Amino acid sequence: MDNPLRLLIVEDSQDDTLLLVRELQRGGYEVTFERVDTPEVMRAALDHQPWDIVISDYSMPYFSGTGALKLVKEQGLDVPFIFVSGTIGEDTAVAAMKGGAHDYIMKGNLRRLLPAVARELGEAKVRRERRSAEEAQGRLVAILEATTDFVGIANANGHILYVNQAGRKMLGIPQDEDLSSMTITDYHPEQARTHVRSELVPTILREGVWSGEEVFLSRDGHEIPIWMVAIAHKAKDGTAQYISVIARDVSERNRLEQQLRQLQKFEAIGRLAGGIAHDFNNVLGAIMGWAEMGADKTHAEASLNSVFEKIRKQAERGAGLTRQLLAYARRQILDPRNINLNETIAETTSLLQKIIGAQIEVKMVLAPDLQVTRADPTQIEQVLMNLCLNARDAMSQGGKLLIETQNIDFDEEYCRRHVYARPGRYVLLSISDNGAGMDAATLEHIFEPFFTTKEMGKGTGLGLATVYGVVKQHDGFISVYSEQGQGTTFRVYLPVSSGVPDLREKVEEGPVRGGTETILVADDNESLLEMAQEALEGLGYHVIRAGDGEEALRLFEANRDHIDILVLDVSMPKLSGPEAYARISKIKGDVLVVFTTGYSAETDVLHPLVEKGAVVLQKPYALKVLGQKVREALDRPL
Repeated sequence: MDNPLRLLIVEDSQDDTLLLVRELQRGGYEVTFERVDTPEVMRAALDHQPWDIVISDYSMPYFSGTGALKLVKEQGLDVPFIFVSGTIGEDTAVAAMKGGAHDYIMKGNLRRLLPAVARELGEAKVRRERRSAEEAQGRLVAILEATTDFVGIANANGHILYVNQAGRKMLGIPQDEDLSSMTITDYHPEQARTHVRSELVPTILREGVWSGEEVFLSRDGHEIPIWMVAIAHKAKDGTAQYISVIARDVSERNRLEQQLRQLQKFEAIGRLAGGIAHDFNNVLGAIMGWAEMGADKTHAEASLNSVFEKIRKQAERGAGLTRQLLAYARRQILDPRNINLNETIAETTSLLQKIIGAQIEVKMVLAPDLQVTRADPTQIEQVLMNLCLNARDAMSQGGKLLIETQNIDFDEEYCRRHVYARPGRYVLLSISDNGAGMDAATLEHIFEPFFTTKEMGKGTGLGLATVYGVVKQHDGFISVYSEQGQGTTFRVYLPVSSGVPDLREKVEEGPVRGGTETILVADDNESLLEMAQEALEGLGYHVIRAGDGEEALRLFEANRDHIDILVLDVSMPKLSGPEAYARISKIKGDVLVVFTTGYSAETDVLHPLVEKGAVVLQKPYALKVLGQKVREALDRPL
């Protein structure tokens, strides 16, 4: 016996019960049974455990077979029910079958019992498996309908069998539309359908699994980039039965990746631009300085004086370009103050109106409660002017320029969708025009140095690059929206700061005052070093020269009691300017310093020194400015 059988017998005769059990055991069943003969006992037995089959007498003193059948049906049990009776007639048996019994057997013909039980147990098993499969299918459909990804099923010929709700929504297909006439190629763009039909589907069927990027086509003609996984489901003989497809809309991912690539490109260009500016500034600094010195040593009316002045002006023009490159590379030394953008805009308005011309109407909508931001006022003015000039050039026939400010808060969700942004509180400067606008290809390049859409000679292509660098160096970010013929809007976001706006310092013009103090000047550029020495000695100072940071340290150690101030280049071999200053400060803690820099990867080191009062002079500098900075540092109260 190896076939366990849980048997419930509805029978008032113990002998008949044992007869049935022996017959089943003879057929190979290992029978576990319980006999019941009243409704109460049968109901308890049905509740107690599951049964494989119920065999019932038809007529009993205190119960009936039809009553037993009714109890089974009331409890919703799908269990085979067989009548075994010696009194049941043919008409009664037919009625019992119609009432839900699966078979009837006469007690005098028990040879039919084993085949009837085997048949009903087999059919019950089939019904359970089918019901289990339907339930599993229902659960699977519920899962597929709940997912937010596209899920579709097609037969081996590519005809659609199923698309879930998310898939219908993605493609713009009504939820109640019959898809039986559609094929896989129907939700791909026209130009891709040959590829899908002749290459993609055969590859899926051959390989069994395929994944990669494709493009879907929605009902409204919109192309949707997707990442897709397709699986070919095959029969035991290897023939394909159907294909299942899971696809995810990657439009947002692609947009974020494009933003990230743009940022990486800007960073790379910035490093290159900064490197160029470093070497170029030293050359320009020498040209400017010697030209200035030559002009000072010739009579104002002499023709040679005019030559020196022209050289100096052209060098200053080149210096302006390198300053813009440094701004893009975010390697300028900032002079940060607490400012209110509204005040900066108001101070610039009169000059702004003259520059952009009367044919452009300027409107300002400034937030009355605008919060303070910490920024270099001069650099922010440059951002404002460059954006307004860019807007002017886009409105050659005149137009409207709108300048707005407001307070903005960005949360994590916004920053997940915009990789350039960071959560926090910002003040917004928005510049909008109704000019020509830009196409997508132009928008990809507008912040790159030397990229311009203007005619040759009409622009350097550094204006927006400068804006980008200044904003990034202030820990802010910038976005742009534009459509051809619809105008452009630039939005600059700067972090909110605490406190109140600082007062603007007035710059007093006047002759450069000299002195008799001793200055240690260190620079690895021989021409700049010689020029600085001659200029400072011409103002009465005593100058000690050093060609690198280590030499500057040695010379200071030898002359510590005589040196009043240091002029140190930031980027030097052996020891940088900040490193040399740190070591010198340990020898003499109150030593004054002026740092000169054309570009350096160490500018971040300078910021805390600037906050503590260190003076920084940006290369290339005029000799008068060098003299002014040195005198200001010497005259500053300790």
